[in-house]
Amino acid sequence: MKRMQPLVSAICVSLVLGVVATSANSEEKKKQTYQERVAGEAYDAEGNKKDDAAQQPPLYPQATRVPPKAGGNPSLVKLRNQMITAFQKDKADEARQHALELKANEKANDNDKATADQVLLVLITKKDNKNNAEAIPLLEEIISLDAMDNNTHYSMMSQLAQRYLVNQDYQDALDFSTRFLAETKSEKKEIIAVKGNSLYRLHRLPEAITELEKVRGMDMADTAVTAMLVKAYSENKQPAKAAELAKTIVQTTGNDRVSQINLAITFFEAKQLNEAGDVIDQLRTSKQLTDEHDYKTAVMVYSGMKGREADLAAVVQEGLDKGVLQASAYNYNILAEAYYYSDGNGHVANAIAAWAKGAPLAKDGGTYLNLAIAQCQDEVAMWAACKESAKSAIAKGGVDANAARQQIVKADSHLGKSK
Repeated sequence: MKRMQPLVSAICVSLVLGVVATSANSEEKKKQTYQERVAGEAYDAEGNKKDDAAQQPPLYPQATRVPPKAGGNPSLVKLRNQMITAFQKDKADEARQHALELKANEKANDNDKATADQVLLVLITKKDNKNNAEAIPLLEEIISLDAMDNNTHYSMMSQLAQRYLVNQDYQDALDFSTRFLAETKSEKKEIIAVKGNSLYRLHRLPEAITELEKVRGMDMADTAVTAMLVKAYSENKQPAKAAELAKTIVQTTGNDRVSQINLAITFFEAKQLNEAGDVIDQLRTSKQLTDEHDYKTAVMVYSGMKGREADLAAVVQEGLDKGVLQASAYNYNILAEAYYYSDGNGHVANAIAAWAKGAPLAKDGGTYLNLAIAQCQDEVAMWAACKESAKSAIAKGGVDANAARQQIVKADSHLGKSK
């Protein structure tokens, strides 16, 4: 006899299949009518009576819902058996056809329909577990029929809440996770996480924090929940708490790059700039800055710190050299300003070179004006270039034309002296 698959077994816990008992039945059983027997006994998909000891214990013993006692219509036992057996034998098309026939049968009661929906659900998710478009309506119908035992009913509700969340139906995910927890009187971690996640997505931050803290208390190593808590605290204007939690993620994940980048961002948002800088320094030393997000984070952190202009220039230049940062007017302007305000020989020349690359890419003449001002400094004395840059700034527009003309006058003055 083929052993039933676990999922099918779960489905069949709630099936009441009308198979006549064997000659070993007691005399009392023989006195009962057929319908009386099938109404009180449960059988598996192959027609074998289940022992009481084999019945699944209640998963939600404190549930407020009173499970229905009625099983399927005894007259549809054969069709139900055909449906389950086809599924067990991996005959998906045949199982689906029997399930649809069972649902459409005028004799089918709510238990029959819910059981057919379960088989259809398993067939859909077995083929593509991410198929929420078809899975969600079936789950909704199973729950609305309210015809299954508590274990099955709440298993379906749990799955529905999680699928709503994945499908970004946040209000529905919140409603069903809340309902599940209220009716079962349980503290199921996965569903509390759904509730907390949904509240966060709905921007109900204090409530989200309360639920997510519960989940974190159940599993301190769950970095995904902790990461969401970090975001929730940060968005709820509790940056110090966010930074404190972010540290625990790095402690858990070690030198994980993503966790450290997130930690740097959290420190920055918490205005703990030195700590943010230390994280970025460590990532640079270990050569863990890899993608555009990493470099933009480093730029953000160094830009907010005093005396780190040289580091800012170095990280922008490195990003540009690698092609990770785009060769844009914006990035060249950051690079130029970092060079311009940093200490050390040659910084103005490097700034001028950066502005010269960025100016043609800019939408207005602002970068050309910066370039002109740098070129018109006495210690630089690039008078002819300064004049052309100022003229380009005026031509491109979007700047204070008088400021550009002042650079032209200054350049002409020195150019006249040099004749």
